Amino acid sequence: MPIPTSQRHSRPNSPPTNPTNATTTPLRTRLSSVFAETPSSATAYSPTVTQGAPQKLNVVTRVAIEGKAKHGQDGAGIRMYLKISLPLDSVAPASTIPLFPEESVKILSSQVHPLDNNSVPYDFSSDLSPLLHHAARALNLPSRSSESYHGAFGLSPPTTTASVAGSVRSNKSNGSTSSNRSATPPVDTKYTGHILVSGYHISYVLPKEFPPRYNDSDGYSHASGSLRRSSIVERNSAQFMAAIDMWVPYASRPPRCPFLLSIPTPRCLHNNVRLRIFPPTPASSSYASLSSADEEGGSWDLTSDPHVTRATSSRQSRSGTYSYGNIADDESSDSSTAGFSDGCGIQGTFPSAERIRVRWAKPYKAVGGVDDGRRRVGVKDVKGEMTCAVLGKMWDPEQQRDGIVMRVEYKGTCKNVWFPGVATMLGMDVSLEAKGSDVSWVPGQSSDWEVGGGAGYTGFDVGAAPRPEAPSRHDSLDSSYSNGPQIFLSTERGISRQSSASSSSSLLRGPLPVHNVPEYSFEGSAPSSSVSASQTTSIESSVGSLLPSSTPSLDPRPRPPGVPVTIHVNMNELVLPATKNSFPFWISGTVLITPRPRAAVAPPASRSASPVRGEGEPEAPGGIDPESIIIPRFTVLAADNETVAAVVRNDVDAPCTVEVHNSGESYQRGPSASKTVLHRGEFAKCMERTRIAVKAGVVFAAAAGANGAVNGKLHPPSRPRTPSTVPGSRERVPSTAARAMAVLGMGTPPRPKRDGALMIPGVTATVTPLVAAPNGPSAVPSAYAVRVCLAAPVDAESDWLEFGLAKHAAASGAGAAGGGPPKVDIVSVSVDDVPVMYETSTAVKQEGVGVGLPFEQLGGQEWVSWVKLRVGAAGGGRVVVDYVVQDVGGHVDKKGKRKADQTQIDVYLPSFGLPVGRLEVNIDGVSGLEISSLRSNFTHHQSMRSGRRLLHYSLQAFFYPHISLDIRLDRRSLHPFSPASTSFGQLMMLLVSWVILIIGSVYMVRLNSAVHELSNALEGYSLAVSSGFIDPPAPTNTASQATRWPWFKSDAPESSQPEPVSIHPLPTTSTAPAAVTSAPTPSVVVEPPPIRPTLTADPSSSIALFQPFHFNFSNISWPEVDVDLALEKLLQSAEKVWQLLRKIYHYPLEPT
Repeated sequence: MPIPTSQRHSRPNSPPTNPTNATTTPLRTRLSSVFAETPSSATAYSPTVTQGAPQKLNVVTRVAIEGKAKHGQDGAGIRMYLKISLPLDSVAPASTIPLFPEESVKILSSQVHPLDNNSVPYDFSSDLSPLLHHAARALNLPSRSSESYHGAFGLSPPTTTASVAGSVRSNKSNGSTSSNRSATPPVDTKYTGHILVSGYHISYVLPKEFPPRYNDSDGYSHASGSLRRSSIVERNSAQFMAAIDMWVPYASRPPRCPFLLSIPTPRCLHNNVRLRIFPPTPASSSYASLSSADEEGGSWDLTSDPHVTRATSSRQSRSGTYSYGNIADDESSDSSTAGFSDGCGIQGTFPSAERIRVRWAKPYKAVGGVDDGRRRVGVKDVKGEMTCAVLGKMWDPEQQRDGIVMRVEYKGTCKNVWFPGVATMLGMDVSLEAKGSDVSWVPGQSSDWEVGGGAGYTGFDVGAAPRPEAPSRHDSLDSSYSNGPQIFLSTERGISRQSSASSSSSLLRGPLPVHNVPEYSFEGSAPSSSVSASQTTSIESSVGSLLPSSTPSLDPRPRPPGVPVTIHVNMNELVLPATKNSFPFWISGTVLITPRPRAAVAPPASRSASPVRGEGEPEAPGGIDPESIIIPRFTVLAADNETVAAVVRNDVDAPCTVEVHNSGESYQRGPSASKTVLHRGEFAKCMERTRIAVKAGVVFAAAAGANGAVNGKLHPPSRPRTPSTVPGSRERVPSTAARAMAVLGMGTPPRPKRDGALMIPGVTATVTPLVAAPNGPSAVPSAYAVRVCLAAPVDAESDWLEFGLAKHAAASGAGAAGGGPPKVDIVSVSVDDVPVMYETSTAVKQEGVGVGLPFEQLGGQEWVSWVKLRVGAAGGGRVVVDYVVQDVGGHVDKKGKRKADQTQIDVYLPSFGLPVGRLEVNIDGVSGLEISSLRSNFTHHQSMRSGRRLLHYSLQAFFYPHISLDIRLDRRSLHPFSPASTSFGQLMMLLVSWVILIIGSVYMVRLNSAVHELSNALEGYSLAVSSGFIDPPAPTNTASQATRWPWFKSDAPESSQPEPVSIHPLPTTSTAPAAVTSAPTPSVVVEPPPIRPTLTADPSSSIALFQPFHFNFSNISWPEVDVDLALEKLLQSAEKVWQLLRKIYHYPLEPT
């Protein structure tokens, strides 16, 4: 709803509504426009804002900084005045808004006071609130209002404390006030808010209560022609002014650094600074000299970042009823052109920035010899790593000698980079030293260095003219360059390279160059003594406005590699203070190093040491190879302490080798003493003054013929007179070696070039459980050894091969017995049976505070160790890695009674970042131990006499091979004489089998014999019964038979008809009757006297008696038993039973 404002501002297009028909006083009508459209409840604010939560809003519209640095203190007192405009639609009462970072400042006091929408401060007392008085003056606000904040909005006056009332009475009695009106107490903080430190930021806590909204009753009295719509900012904003008194310590101090104040500031478009600096200490007349005659003894060199623009005229004070200049203070002068009465300072406006840095130091004397417009930094400590990759040999047409083509790479870190002056765009010289050799660019290759750096790096130059004097390196900031023969003296501008990250100010802010200076430079000429310190500010602060590297080189010729490289350093981007900063950089390039001819060696008595270090090459022993060179190295010329670790790598194809001699004294003891021979892909660490030489193998020299035939004579190795290689090609000497192999009849083709995917063809791992010797065979293993064999990847992007040892994150037994990770010890790493360098790192589990898994547990596994080994750039070599994993398994100690006879071991196998074609794992068997269980994610398992073999094919990158073993003591070894032992059990089973076989055979033979005898006996008995004789002996036989088998008596009646019986003749003289009458059954008499029975020849009775005994065995056909066949069947059955028993015994494993 539009609200009417005063005549000075716009009027609403429509009159406001007044439902209560209440009228307001003219005073409230004028003040009702101060805070318009103030919501009456919290629901009117944005729902996304939480009360009390910090908000990121740019609420500061004007900043004024005033301060004073006093001599002998560790910092400066700074007062910062802010004009704050709060958008009421975007903030909530009592919320916190960060203003600027805390950094190292310390808040002493602060005050906040409200303003109306015309930026007019409400009435306050300058005696009670001096900070507010200075804030209104520094922010250039109108004269304060005559009405207080509480009176303007009808609020109850604040409670005046006893200290405030006493201060008011004291000021009135002393006559310090300019009027007789009573002092206005400060506004309550619930209406103004306050300043505090929150979250490493200086923050502003908003008022708890915003002023209420008032209606304008005379909105209809103004003419419609003067009405204009008020802006949104005027209608929905509240304004305050804040004053913060703080202490800012120096970020750096002399003697190695200038005075540096780093003042954090809020982001704002209107910024003003006024800093007063103590005058420099005047030098005594005895200390003054001609060398310091051009320096200003009573001024400072001063610069700021960002650039401070000086004011062109004094500030025009606003007219009003009350002036801020009626109080005496030491900061009443605000003139920017009159200077400072006591000392010097800086005053003006600066653009929006997170902080303003002000540096001042004594005028720095311009040192001759450097014509690139940059002064040089000093470095306390430098640590560098130098890598020299030997690429081959090449003929140097200038020196008419063979040289060594080498790829040099240097990575350095500078600690404590400092400069005592105020300049920030500085240079640091780095030079390549090759003692006793000449350095040149390789023809056909890049004739320039590749330079880079970290924070603070802005570019580099090559070709600065050195000083003609100073023949050796010293510790001066403007250090001379090495006086080697490759120094390139030129007055032209050097080759320049500028980084895109370089920051510079606008060219419009820099002064024009003077005519007597040949090239545009800010620091090349000393400032005139008539120029004040304030004028020096603009000159020194604009050093970065125009860099020498922005001017293209006028000389197209490449600079030799021996010319120092000037690295551009921006001091503003380095960490403060200087004792804690670090500046990393790196340089690389390909050069040709040619050894210089050496003079004849003089006798020992005639030798004399050189009085100056580095003036010449020391005389070497006569045994030094004339083709050997001292490895080159980069050096920072201005470094106080420098340490360089050098590594030589052989990148020359076979049969060439690189010989490394760690000291020149080795030649005195013999050519083979302290010598290391490097084949392709190998490397060695070197000490200072290490010599290297490239040696070719012995080959057959070819005769000069069109057909390419050789003469068959053996010659020493010859050196090529043409460039052998380029860095992109690796074929340097293979052609000569191939011809030699052809002469010897060994026409082996060269290794094929890889045209397939980058992968590892196969990996073989052998796992051997380890048992401590003192425990004997009755202890389970607590460690195991692994040997991994593979072929190094060919033509990989890196010379390093990396793999990790991982375990499953959910495996409970994967750790050590104590619950921690197992201990992995790398025993050896070799490539083609040559030890190589490797690095190991242990993954430390981090406590995650967010959602998700940490990196070491991604993929379901947890990295235990990460191994990085150097295999060379060529690849294809046989890599062997041996490591031992200790403290595995989780067996429980039984307090000395007996040790556990079983343990669980998780085998840690390498996981490569490349695909693997075939992975084979062999687990060696150990006497006295057996594998009771095996679990893995391999697709193929095999059991062998020597142990187990597991295979897996087509492995993806970072495949995690998981193998878990349950190993226990072999029971047969624990009880050698028990039936469970192998030998005794097999013997007993064999004996039992033979016994069963023999008993079965005997039983079958006896059964066959008994059946045969029974058949014969029954056949004879049947013939005797069928004869039918009735002589006296027959009844006796019949009675005897009746007595023994009484149950064969016939139950048929006597009247039954007799059956006809055929009578067979007997071989006797009597003749048997044709029919036999039946006779009674004879009775058996047991007791005497025996009664002779009456025997009758009854054929029917006789037939009935012996009829059951007549078995017709003659009609049964008994098969003949084959003893051999039966024995064979029996053995087959016994073998099947034996195999079944073995499976039962070895279950769940397969019998071996």
